[in-house]
Amino acid sequence: MPPLPSIETTADGSATLRSSLHGDTYHSLRGAVGEARYVFIEAAFACSVANPVRILEMGFGTGLNAWLTLSEAEITGRTVEYTAVELYPVPVEVAMRLNYTADARFMLLHTAPWNEWTEPAEGFRLRKFQGAMAGVLADCDFSAIFDLVYWDAFAPDTQPELWTAEIFARVWEATAPGGTLVTYSAKGDVRRALQAAGFTVERLPGALGKRHMLKAVKP
Repeated sequence: MPPLPSIETTADGSATLRSSLHGDTYHSLRGAVGEARYVFIEAAFACSVANPVRILEMGFGTGLNAWLTLSEAEITGRTVEYTAVELYPVPVEVAMRLNYTADARFMLLHTAPWNEWTEPAEGFRLRKFQGAMAGVLADCDFSAIFDLVYWDAFAPDTQPELWTAEIFARVWEATAPGGTLVTYSAKGDVRRALQAAGFTVERLPGALGKRHMLKAVKP
């Protein structure tokens, strides 16, 4: 078990964690909440017409993306089926020290059992898998299931094995026709890997002053 991650404050005042294993932060130091809202909610969830919307997240992490999605779904009256994959779960006591929200449902996201469906909020079903993404994709029948994919792994230089054409090909198989993958990364190698897997890829303006991010659609 790796040492506990440390807490750091980002430029928009919200907190993030720095991994003791990888040395990288879970969110941008430009702003944890600002980046997550821009990349995953505004560029993906708000643009999807699916209802229920079926989401796959690479890296449950601090639970921020899941909580922002839950909150937006409640505002818009949408139903969500949220699947997340995390190899190293953040301990509940660490997650509760982050300053994202006083909403009690944030804790429910973290205390929900692993590897089974739960409903921490009405209309929001959650299934968290503890394990490596490649193994979960290989072991579970995810054929053309997901409408949205939040690809929020550590940076390509930190976890290169999660940014390859091979892993994106498995994600492509799990994505429904017309489904969308979004990620904060805009590296050329990542764009080419997504294209090699079969996605149609475009660069969008990045979050909080970052030049670009990527949006990939399965035709």
